[in-house]
Amino acid sequence: MATENTETSAEAARKRGNELYKKGNLGAAEIEYKNAAALAPDDPSPLSNLSSVKFELGQYAAASEYILKALRLAGDGDGDSDEVALRKKRTLRERLGKCYMHESRFGEAREILDELSDESLADSTRSTVDALAPWSNDVESHRKMVFDRLPRYQAHLDDVAEYYATGHDMVQPLFDEALFKSCSPKDNVSLMFCGTGDARNLFMTLLVVSVFDMQSPTKQACNDIHITILDLKPAAIARTLIFFDMLVIFAHLRSRKTPGIEDEPAIMAYLFAAQVIPAAVNKKLQAHINGLISTLETDEEVFDWLFVPESTRKQVVYVLKQWQKPLQANYYSAPVIRRTVKHRLTAQRFQRIAMYGQSLAKDTLPGFERDRKIFDELAILLPTEDFARRRDPPLVALMDEYDKTGSREVINQIRSHVDAAWVTNLTLIDFDHVESLIAYKENGLGEKVSTDEDRVPTIESDPLELVHMLPNDSQDMGVLDMVGGFFASVSYGLIQLSGRLTIEALAGEMTDTMDRIRWGCLEARSRPAGGIDPSEFPRKYDRIHMSNIPDYVGGLLTAAMYGRPLLREESTSNLRLTVLLNPPEFGSHEHFQAEYMMMHDKKRIADHFSIARIVSPHAEQPSPERDEVLSSMNLSDAGRRFMSEGYIVWEKCPVKKLSRGKDMLPRPALEKWLHALFLKTCVPYPREKWTGSPVYSPLNLTAWMRLVAHLADLCYPAHWLSGVVSALCGDTITTTASFPRRLVTSPADVDATLPAHSVRVSPWTAEFTTLLSIWSRLLPFGFVAPPRALVPPAELAEFAISFPAFEDLQLRVPHFVLLFWKSPSEKYEAPPSGTALWQILREDDEGRGWAVPLTKRNKIKAECLRIFTAVTYVAATRTASFWCRKDVVQLMRDGGWKVFFWRKDTWTQVTKGVDVKDGVVMRGLWSE
Repeated sequence: MATENTETSAEAARKRGNELYKKGNLGAAEIEYKNAAALAPDDPSPLSNLSSVKFELGQYAAASEYILKALRLAGDGDGDSDEVALRKKRTLRERLGKCYMHESRFGEAREILDELSDESLADSTRSTVDALAPWSNDVESHRKMVFDRLPRYQAHLDDVAEYYATGHDMVQPLFDEALFKSCSPKDNVSLMFCGTGDARNLFMTLLVVSVFDMQSPTKQACNDIHITILDLKPAAIARTLIFFDMLVIFAHLRSRKTPGIEDEPAIMAYLFAAQVIPAAVNKKLQAHINGLISTLETDEEVFDWLFVPESTRKQVVYVLKQWQKPLQANYYSAPVIRRTVKHRLTAQRFQRIAMYGQSLAKDTLPGFERDRKIFDELAILLPTEDFARRRDPPLVALMDEYDKTGSREVINQIRSHVDAAWVTNLTLIDFDHVESLIAYKENGLGEKVSTDEDRVPTIESDPLELVHMLPNDSQDMGVLDMVGGFFASVSYGLIQLSGRLTIEALAGEMTDTMDRIRWGCLEARSRPAGGIDPSEFPRKYDRIHMSNIPDYVGGLLTAAMYGRPLLREESTSNLRLTVLLNPPEFGSHEHFQAEYMMMHDKKRIADHFSIARIVSPHAEQPSPERDEVLSSMNLSDAGRRFMSEGYIVWEKCPVKKLSRGKDMLPRPALEKWLHALFLKTCVPYPREKWTGSPVYSPLNLTAWMRLVAHLADLCYPAHWLSGVVSALCGDTITTTASFPRRLVTSPADVDATLPAHSVRVSPWTAEFTTLLSIWSRLLPFGFVAPPRALVPPAELAEFAISFPAFEDLQLRVPHFVLLFWKSPSEKYEAPPSGTALWQILREDDEGRGWAVPLTKRNKIKAECLRIFTAVTYVAATRTASFWCRKDVVQLMRDGGWKVFFWRKDTWTQVTKGVDVKDGVVMRGLWSE
């Protein structure tokens, strides 16, 4: 039995603990409470205090143990005459119920429902348990269903992506100097190229590793090398496979000194650099295409080091067969392609002069003057005399006369010969995209189409630029010799490395593929193909090259969320990206980070995403021409550095669990950050439909769900996160965050904190609660949602709408959502189009463009608008599909709602409204 002195000491310890608890010093408070419990072992109060500390730290199992001990000491039942003691027991039971919920111990949470005095908490707990219990506990299968069914971005209404066949960056090996230094001959290395495009950096990587090995015969750079190449466009993978085929066959035939093999480097150079090629080059191309199709349509391996999964094989064969077919339309013909390339490059040169006062073209190097002159005249590359003699004899005399006189007459004769005898480089064309774009334009949805040149795809590039981008040992040569020499060297390196090299070729979207690799559910790796078993392929990489894909898919936030989990932990691994779409929009790296992450501080980024920016190993060299252009743009020093950096490299930091008071955001700051990202996703700042420097806002609300799951992994307390998600299930939230204040969020915008105020989120509640129900098994914490906020899988379905024909421009942008509308009166058949709707959603005092009082506009936001961001669209049938809880759709059917496609860049209406009652059909249940 405790003495009076020990009771007094225990109470004093508790008081000290309470003071420390109020100050947020939970560790010190825990020590005092433990002292109090030791001094007064029969008193439940210190144990109750300890449960509060553990709960606040997110240690719910420990908290529940203290609660149960405290309740045993306090006695069973609620018959206690002491009202204070009774209230304490009720508080403990309520805390115990929350502990069980946050640990997803739903059975135990259900058992104590009748003991909860807080009816609201009891109703919320019961409703949450009932809704979540039917969801499958097979997390792996459920995760794959989420990947298969839910889009990661807002919809494009042009669903055929553009094919970028030609790169524009300085060739850089991904196996960089730092990796050479950190590797030993026993180490396996894995590299990933995303948006591989023309594969120049892949080829350079193979070359530098083989050169290192050749120069160090006693020490190879590494052991096995695994390279994953990934592109959204199967055409890019198909073109790379053609070059692989050419490189390998050239290497083997060269070793046998096969006659005619000396022309192979020039043939590869033509296919890599030129838009119009000699017929003999196309003949070689067709031979390689035929061979690849024959192999890819079987289960045979293309090469013993090349893995092409079945799904990618089918897509690649489809493209290769398109490149086999004779060209029918005149706008694909060599004369039209040649003229179009010349005209467009000339126009671009004059545009740069108008903007920057100079063309930005680098000086022509010695040995390339002939190529420069003939390309400017005819947009072609002339071969060497020996090549022409073997492959295009009529051209020999014309070239000889051109070299002697350069007369207009001989130029016209060369033009006539080329237009008659040469053909278009088919590997630069994605016919599906071109035909989709032409149909789009001819339907009045794009730039006016009046000539064949208007129908030519974006195929223009200047092959003379390659002189400054590829390795060039000698300046006394032409483009074909230089590029051909590069490929000849690569072919040697490829054969040298083939014994320890594996290349995995995938057609797919970057973030989706990365996520599936991370979680072990990439279908392409599920079965052998071509005799290669992918089950042992790495799921971690030493280097990841993202190109400028983040420009289109959410910037640094997306790069960090999807790329960082694939970086190897035990090495100095890194990922790299470049900003090509909109670099003038950012005044510094911090500005770039603020826009996409709503976080700019480097330590916070390192803490929350385990990456740190380092100086690029391939930082661009000083350029007087570029510096002059940057000076004319009135940039700050930080902005100038950002624009001139080239690739931005983010190195992995150790993954760590965050701790309170040290590296974890305080709870108010966390809530503000999550609210800000939510509001930015739902109501982005208006932007121009047409601009030379677009800043996309592509993410839908699934990205927010993924971020919350990530934060839980960092040890943010479940009750903090539960509070945020629970509030977003309702009509309003209280927040200190603001809607975006400008097109590009600045660091100052991120740091600004508003007074606490209410924001209506009801337009997004239907989608949010749908996604939260789906994500309930993927979130690594349990939560309590308001009554009826969540639904079981049998109450969630996929719905589809077919829209009537519509006219709009610039549809290949990720800014389209479904907007459901219940007209408040016959006067308003549709919401206001343009910034008036944006202002309603922001709850601005001004409603320019819509003469409706503010109170009524707020009521309309609450009762008449529902918006869905995670939408899949098929352009061929004009059909949109989305997942939603059945009760919401039924209410809209009964309430006379209509649904529109709306764009969130200009906030304007795209389609006519479709009646939900008759136009929205259910395809199937999530549980099916």
